[in-house]
Amino acid sequence: MRAGLLFMSQRKFEPESVEAAVADCLQRYTLEARAVCVAFSGGMDSTVLLHALRNSSVRFLRAVHINHRLHAESGDWARHCEKTCGELGVPLTVISVDVDTASGAGLEAAAREARYGALEAELKEEELLVMAHHRADQLETFLMQLFRGAGVQGLAAMATRGQIGRLELIRPMLNVSAEEVRRYADAAGLEWIDDPSNLDTDLDRNFVRHNIVPRILERWPSADRAVARSARLAGEAAEILEMTAAADIQAGLHGNRLQLDVLRALPGPRQRNALRWMLRTLGLATPSEKQVSDCITAMLESRPDSNPEAAWPGVRIHRFRDCLWCYSEDQDPANCIVPVDGYPWDPERPLNMGPVRGTLSMATETGAGIAPEFISKNLEVRFRQGGEKLRARGRGRTRPLKNLLQESDIPPWMRRHIPLVYSGETLLAAGDLWVNADCAAGPGQVGRTIHWSDYSPIR
Repeated sequence: MRAGLLFMSQRKFEPESVEAAVADCLQRYTLEARAVCVAFSGGMDSTVLLHALRNSSVRFLRAVHINHRLHAESGDWARHCEKTCGELGVPLTVISVDVDTASGAGLEAAAREARYGALEAELKEEELLVMAHHRADQLETFLMQLFRGAGVQGLAAMATRGQIGRLELIRPMLNVSAEEVRRYADAAGLEWIDDPSNLDTDLDRNFVRHNIVPRILERWPSADRAVARSARLAGEAAEILEMTAAADIQAGLHGNRLQLDVLRALPGPRQRNALRWMLRTLGLATPSEKQVSDCITAMLESRPDSNPEAAWPGVRIHRFRDCLWCYSEDQDPANCIVPVDGYPWDPERPLNMGPVRGTLSMATETGAGIAPEFISKNLEVRFRQGGEKLRARGRGRTRPLKNLLQESDIPPWMRRHIPLVYSGETLLAAGDLWVNADCAAGPGQVGRTIHWSDYSPIR
């Protein structure tokens, strides 16, 4: 048939393993009462999944169609999805996205990033994303990971239940063969659309699908079952490595900071496993084999008085005081510009200064904080320019702020982001670290205490 045309089957509906697999998944994960959202492309696989779920015990079902706008007929496909969902009585949301084709990541990766970004923004926290991947998709994913030289984490391919960003997702048909999916579609008389880009073998997955998988299945007809089993075993091995990593470094892990003596005590393979696990738990991009090895070498073998760094796309790692600090590239304090003009602050309202500098707020406390006569609605928050001095409460004489920060082991890349609260030209406080003793509330006096939250860790 011509690419992009509507497919329709007239054969009698006799549901078999697809419906059974969906029912089993719903029961196993107790999803009947959950709000379920199908990622609905309008193709055969997602149409089968939507139809099977519509006939299941799920109580709250809807669908989302992502229009990538990469094909002239994409508008027609969106309208087909609206028609299908209307006939099934399933609410549908259509979202158009812009795919960054110039990102350098490749068309497949760019479309996937746009798609998951839109789904993450659309789905409510309590909703479960349901996807139509089946056993042939698992075989393709396994092979692509194998060709990239992946370890067990990658060779685990796709899990029946998983997480992408904040999205919780289920793949009910992951153990169902492509032939069984097609038999269901034929028997149910379903209509679907065919995206001609699925035939473009310049795309990696399509090359594997059309040029490699058929040859494998011709020689080994049960290869998809065998590979599904290998992926499951790789997933079990990956879980063991995750538990090992957590046990190895838990004692020295504090948010995005890791004490290097804990890492140093491990043999090389467990060091690499632990660092990868730490990055994954922080939601950061995991490194290649060379990147993780080079990073560990730099962090563990550089001179004690140096502050080495490591970086790869999306990730920045620093060392300070024998600790390793991990940041996303866009929230690395070392690369964030400090506002020159500062911020005006009405202390009756929280002041949000962004993900690196966090939020300032004030509360009242007897005998603590700043004396009320120094508080006005016209405070100002500035950042270090150099030369600031402070007689910190409990620290004796007036000291250069630079010395206070150094003695407190605050990483050098965060020192310039410490919010300095001024009334006119009087420095009242440095974050919630120190209050100017000359402006402090006295015993029995109700003072205003500063609370600094949601900033990049400093200890």
